[in-house]
Amino acid sequence: MRNFYSFFILCLLTSCSANYSPEIEFVLQQSGNNRGELENVLKHYSQNPADSLKLRAAEFLIINMPGKYSEYYDAPWNDVATVLLRWTSSSNKQLVLDTYRLGAPVIKEDVKYVTAEYLINNIELAFKVWQERPWGKHIPFDAFCEEILPYRLSSEPLENWREKALASFADLDTILNKPETTAVEACRIVNDLLPRFRIDWDFPAMNYSQLMASAKGPCDNAAALAVFSMRALGIPVSFDFIHRWPNLTHGHAWNCVRDSTGKHISFMGAEVNPGGAHMGITKLKNKVYRKTFAGHTFRMDKKYIPPLFHGNITDVSCEYEGIYDVEIPVKYLPDSVTGYAWLAGRHASKWEIDGWGTTDGTTIHFASVGGQVLYLPVWYENGTMKAAGDMFRLDNDGNVIFITEGPKPFKGPHILSAAAPCIIPMRDFDIGGEGVAFHESDEQNQNGYDEDDYRRSHGDPSSYSVDIVERQCIGWTVTGEWLIYTVEVTDPGEYQLSVSASALTTTSTFHLEVDNQDVSGSVSIPNTGDWLQWVWCPAEPLKVYLTAGSHQIKFYYEAGGSNLHELKLTYIRNRAGENKSLKIN
Repeated sequence: MRNFYSFFILCLLTSCSANYSPEIEFVLQQSGNNRGELENVLKHYSQNPADSLKLRAAEFLIINMPGKYSEYYDAPWNDVATVLLRWTSSSNKQLVLDTYRLGAPVIKEDVKYVTAEYLINNIELAFKVWQERPWGKHIPFDAFCEEILPYRLSSEPLENWREKALASFADLDTILNKPETTAVEACRIVNDLLPRFRIDWDFPAMNYSQLMASAKGPCDNAAALAVFSMRALGIPVSFDFIHRWPNLTHGHAWNCVRDSTGKHISFMGAEVNPGGAHMGITKLKNKVYRKTFAGHTFRMDKKYIPPLFHGNITDVSCEYEGIYDVEIPVKYLPDSVTGYAWLAGRHASKWEIDGWGTTDGTTIHFASVGGQVLYLPVWYENGTMKAAGDMFRLDNDGNVIFITEGPKPFKGPHILSAAAPCIIPMRDFDIGGEGVAFHESDEQNQNGYDEDDYRRSHGDPSSYSVDIVERQCIGWTVTGEWLIYTVEVTDPGEYQLSVSASALTTTSTFHLEVDNQDVSGSVSIPNTGDWLQWVWCPAEPLKVYLTAGSHQIKFYYEAGGSNLHELKLTYIRNRAGENKSLKIN
């Protein structure tokens, strides 16, 4: 009889387990010894039909738990905080780590460590504020699951952050619970009370308590603090970001709050309130993503998915201005067709994948692409990109402009004729980007980011890293850098060629090439006494014969340290040596 009852209980348990959906069972199988904790959450909300929505919330959290983890130093927070205070500027980070004995970061996967008590407490508090706040009735369940319910944002150490934030802002309950208070107004009230951040870099992901205590770090940290604070109070807030600014090596993060109509209104956590101007909406963007708990699913082998899209994010570029849908013809087919192609953007001197598109092998559809950015459609496999088509950019109206050849004149064509000298500002080097129209030794623009950047404001998004001083000359020059200028010769013949430059030393040298041939040898730039005091170099202008048609002139720095102002070409005579006037009446 005992064996019969044992068999009956075993069958009952097996039957209960079989009632889990395949998605739930998949996660439970990954949880190891923690399976019981996760099952206890499901059982807790399965007992009372009134908890059916909370059960769905628990299932949402558990199904999307794989891949999420905490990463932190297992050391007193005061030691960790002290280390972080000088982390970015420290010249010997390992010495600091060793002195404070922080050891290696600890990594704990949520599926194997999150307890039933923690999840249930998170769900209960999330539902409480959702149902009690006056704006909660405007938040549908799917939005609640993404913008209030999640128990974590990134890889921060877990804590009972909801209780802490509710306690910190308990004095706001009266005003937040007024029937007329909206989510947007509540967001403004709370955001005004968050600590203002001191910008710094290289910080690990922090939880609510750490962020409140340090108030230091990149924009990601300020945006994360806004997420924790707002969600704990029932305010539906998300974390938006741009992976890389066009032609820069870093990105930016900010927030959005959901209003009663479902529209997301952007703001900068701890800095700018909803509706105010901030970098996330004022600057040129290629793609904008939102951190999510569920994320986008690519149904293909991970080797075909770039690292940016391994995490849980969704494309929200369409919520921002200056965004267009485009279709690009496929020019080069991949070895393996997955149905996806990828959008690489030019960031300073490198191509980096910023977005994805769908393809039938003939055309690629890229949804919600930012204008005035240099792009390349690519295939991706195991860290390798291969071109799928031609480089392109979008003009201010969203029209596709293909860049199918080498460099092209900027504000050109630059016409060489017997009529008058052709003077080209050195800032007007060709369009084509790094390695095509110019080479810049570093990716940082020494003038800082300027929305009214000279090149960008005239339709060239590809050359931000070239240092243009006060919109009039090339500066901060370094050995090995070069610039190309395409000219169109209508009157073949001999031309004088010279460059106006300035320097405060006598060590800066350059040479000029025409169609890849050195025509000048090494030319020195004298000390002019002021960075904006120009002199023509060489003192005796070069003479070069140019045939009719297109030619490329390359300025190459043999030794940097000078400013460049203008390139001048003056017609002298035709092939027969006949002198011609420089001015035709």
